[in-house]
Amino acid sequence: MMTAGSNVNVGIDAGSSLSKLAYSDNLSTRIITKIEGFDVLALREGAEAFFDDMIFACVIAIPERFGQIKREDILTRAKNSGFQDVNIITDYEAMTWAINSDERVLVYDFGASRSEFVIIEGDKILESVNIPDVCGNKFDEIFAEYLRERKLLNEKPLQEARRLKVVLSQETSRNWHNTEIFREDFERLIYFPIKRASHVMERLIRVHKPERIILTGGCANIPLARKILIDEFGITPEIDFNVIVRGASLKAFSLCREALRNKETVNAASSLKKIRNEILVLEDKLTRSQKDRLYLLFKQAEGINDAGIIKLMESLINEIKEA
Repeated sequence: MMTAGSNVNVGIDAGSSLSKLAYSDNLSTRIITKIEGFDVLALREGAEAFFDDMIFACVIAIPERFGQIKREDILTRAKNSGFQDVNIITDYEAMTWAINSDERVLVYDFGASRSEFVIIEGDKILESVNIPDVCGNKFDEIFAEYLRERKLLNEKPLQEARRLKVVLSQETSRNWHNTEIFREDFERLIYFPIKRASHVMERLIRVHKPERIILTGGCANIPLARKILIDEFGITPEIDFNVIVRGASLKAFSLCREALRNKETVNAASSLKKIRNEILVLEDKLTRSQKDRLYLLFKQAEGINDAGIIKLMESLINEIKEA
């Protein structure tokens, strides 16, 4: 647990099946909490439990495809949960913050609600392609139908299919209702959808020639997704499940630093005004050299509000007062 202070600004990935909240500083990014669905109050409470302090500011990364009504709904929910300062960015913008490189990068976001390919260079999105029917939710439906035909489901077919899908991403087989289900059974059902997505990736690689490929999203856990990339393109992708939440938290950290700089600028401007008034009061007591030095220092600090110069002027004025 750590102390937050008054300037903590956290980043949130408003994922369709799993939401995450992270905090970034100069050294690292920490995933503080993650939950199923998007419960912004639970996310804020998780952050406050971690910091043992109140958290009022956040940056929320939402899917690029979300329209204005959906954005406003998320903003309202965030403010109703206790966040006072809420910044909404897209998952594309979050990716550019997380990657922060001049290299050309292909991000394959293989999530619950869609497969999405994004070509990024610096802070620019060169191209994006969305394949809505190649995704975790669709795989759950296909798998549930397969299990239903084999009479291996109870009352909640989609939930059971999802649970077994997760298990088979980690194990090669599992006994399910007294029947052995193999990973190969599941992979056979999703092979052609993933291959269809790989054809889109093949075109993007040929056209854009990315220097890196990053695989993210919950379905990145599926071994077949990684295997097809290796077999088709001879590429072992970087696996980064937290690219979006990390980008949101880095954007949040940047806003926090900017707010701190603005506060320091205001304080410095106020100090300069005070120093100018003190110089006017002391003017008759100043020697020519003291006046020249204070004048030069004042002109140096004015406009840039340099704290070091202001401190030097304050020290000089105190010396003159005590003389």
